[in-house]
Amino acid sequence: MKIKIDIYSGFLGAGKTFLMKKLITEGAYEKNIAIIENEFGEVSIDAAILRQSSIEVKEINSGCICCQVTGDFKEAVLEVIEKYNPDRIIVEPSGVAKLTDIIKVFREGKLKEKLEVDNIITVIDPEKFDMYINNFKNFYEDQILNTKKIVLSRVQKLDYEKVQEVVSKIRKLNKRAVIISEDWRKIKGKEILNQNDYESLNLKSSNLFKPRLSKKLEEFKKADEVFETFAIYPNSKISKLELISKFKFISSSKSYGDVLRAKGIIKLIDGSYGQFDFVKDEFDIREIKDNNSSVISFIGIKLNKEELKGLFK
Repeated sequence: MKIKIDIYSGFLGAGKTFLMKKLITEGAYEKNIAIIENEFGEVSIDAAILRQSSIEVKEINSGCICCQVTGDFKEAVLEVIEKYNPDRIIVEPSGVAKLTDIIKVFREGKLKEKLEVDNIITVIDPEKFDMYINNFKNFYEDQILNTKKIVLSRVQKLDYEKVQEVVSKIRKLNKRAVIISEDWRKIKGKEILNQNDYESLNLKSSNLFKPRLSKKLEEFKKADEVFETFAIYPNSKISKLELISKFKFISSSKSYGDVLRAKGIIKLIDGSYGQFDFVKDEFDIREIKDNNSSVISFIGIKLNKEELKGLFK
């Protein structure tokens, strides 16, 4: 029997890690599962978040599977199968990964004999839909076109009309996917997982990719040709207010480049640690269990690394 694969996709900061955590902690997955997280960057913050729930994570930080490290990714999957023999593997690719590239990995070599793609879930932040589709059309549309289920995040921040406007735009791109536009905090994890409109994909199917998309694949740029990433490791403590102030400054100033996404774990003034997320004018921080050190990971375009280092020294 083949091992089921679930893929959680979503552009930068959409909330896919927190959706995964919700489903796992609520028991939506009853059988033995393994998580493989592929982070585009030098460090993995999401792995630390998942470990707060005692979930084992295989980190792959040498690059992004949508770029040039598909070999490493395949080896990681085979290692998980051999070491843990899970009933299901959950894959969380980078926010700048293309679903076409991810799914293709499971159609080749040894993996297609061992695995079967089941759930493909794309998380979309409707508030940032227009900005991302206008600026990163190739990456963003690929995640929408090739998914089986779309879950909208942070809908509680928007009025009904705005949410439905985004649903309508998504539906024009993908006419078959299930779209969950309700506040997922009010929906049980199993209900989210069980709302399916597709049958499980057979990895030998020639219709895995939509024809109109596959014709354009050669024209797509790779993630590492568009985005750049780097990490810093602050030594000093900082208050929540000061941290928020720094990211407001990053949003309003052009001195730091175009910072699309930042996340990290930082030591606060009182000695506790906070895990934070920043996505284009939006900042959130929450306390986590003790950590050994502070780290901030940035993703963006034409980043001024020296200026960013200076801001957090």
